[in-house]
Amino acid sequence: MRFIVMILAPLEMLIVNLFVIHICSRRKFGQIKTIVLMGLCVVVLLFLAYLIARNAPDFGSGNGLFIFTGFLFIIPIRFLYENTGNRIIIIACFSWTYTFILFALSAILGNAWIVPWMSVNGTTLLVQTFMYICTIRVFYKMLTQKFIYVLEHVGEKETNALMWVNMMWLWIAFIINLAFFYPRIFILQIFSVVTLAVCAASSFHYFYLQVDSGETIKNLEKIAYQDALTQLRSRVVMNSDAEALIERKIPFNLIFFDLNDFKSINDRFGHSVGDDYLAFFAHEIKIRLGNRGGFYRIAGDEFTCILSDKNVLEGFIADINAFPDTMKDTDVKFLGFSYGIATFPQDGDTINDLLVCADQHMYEMKRATKSGRGERVAIAE
Repeated sequence: MRFIVMILAPLEMLIVNLFVIHICSRRKFGQIKTIVLMGLCVVVLLFLAYLIARNAPDFGSGNGLFIFTGFLFIIPIRFLYENTGNRIIIIACFSWTYTFILFALSAILGNAWIVPWMSVNGTTLLVQTFMYICTIRVFYKMLTQKFIYVLEHVGEKETNALMWVNMMWLWIAFIINLAFFYPRIFILQIFSVVTLAVCAASSFHYFYLQVDSGETIKNLEKIAYQDALTQLRSRVVMNSDAEALIERKIPFNLIFFDLNDFKSINDRFGHSVGDDYLAFFAHEIKIRLGNRGGFYRIAGDEFTCILSDKNVLEGFIADINAFPDTMKDTDVKFLGFSYGIATFPQDGDTINDLLVCADQHMYEMKRATKSGRGERVAIAE
């Protein structure tokens, strides 16, 4: 009977751990086959625990040494589920940390408070079961809503760090529990403090990797959302802004700009001056636009404006016609630009339709003024 009670507490832990692994992993085989094979592994492991219990006097005292036999389940788990080695260890250590902490608390309470009609092992089992009843719902919620999400979205670099953090938390729970049950072994207390320090350092390193990844994402977003040369918003942002107005059915004007003879600037002065030329144009338009709308660089020497207030369109057109003759602080002559205007919803109900319409109007203006190169700006009627 003593052996049965001693095995029931680890068995309870084992059931919870297998459930966690089953929830977090994708099976290679059907559910029935998986359950049968895992059941056979449980029987083998329990038989092994029984043999150890008969020959190890400290087995069942609450020291938690049986946890090493539990890690034998990594072998069948690797066979039954589609997991990488790191993922298996992360899931196993995460689950074992939860179940082992409850076991350790139950063993400490079981040794400290013995129910008169129950043994230490019986009290430990009773307390552990009660703790599972009180905590399993919260643990399951954290498992399904947070842990699995982290598991599915963590990067390769962060996966290794997460594995070590989980292993360290399980190890420190095990070492501290040993220190409680063998208080006269001074080295265990020292080892507990050292392990705690290493665990803290590992956790900090993992948080560092997360922050570093976040900064990398921010930089990538900046590259995607902002043009590095002109500091204007990108085509991605333009699409998003326009689609938001379209979805809310707010009328707006889309102005498509194209620089006149820009290729000749690059050919004559070089691409460095060409970059300055683009930045100059963007700066001058931004000054004239102010806070009346959005301004975007969509490709090369092509730009767009979105004006959601139709009343400011005429004033903006008048402002952009008063453009400098030359680039600031240079003798490079500004060759002007052409533009076309499309209006939502009259000219289209999607951003692509509006771009095509504005582009066509821009080329009509460009062709209409091509014979008069002295005029720097092709004005849309």
